[in-house]
Amino acid sequence: MKKKESGPKRTRRKQTQFQQLAAHSNSRAPVVVHLSNGTRLQGIVLATDDYMLLLGRQLDDSQPTLVYKQAIALITPAAAPGTPGADVPELPAPVTRPDFVPIYIPRTRKRR
Repeated sequence: MKKKESGPKRTRRKQTQFQQLAAHSNSRAPVVVHLSNGTRLQGIVLATDDYMLLLGRQLDDSQPTLVYKQAIALITPAAAPGTPGADVPELPAPVTRPDFVPIYIPRTRKRR
């Protein structure tokens, strides 16, 4: 008897990520994509798949930006509190807060 081949299984985390990106794609609301290297990209989510995100400035953008999902640290709506242009006044930021905090810290190899 042959085994039935199925597609790739999605974990719960990937499923919620897929649903969130599908909601951003369907709503066509502007978002801010924070990358793991500290870069921020603004635009509209045009399309997504399992590995990439297509981000454009407008719906009919002739040169959208292709972003790998593994490089994304956070996606927030563009009009979220704490971003410029929001209706809600933001709280003052602490003075000691650094501009960029590295997310990935490589471990050093233990020597014997």
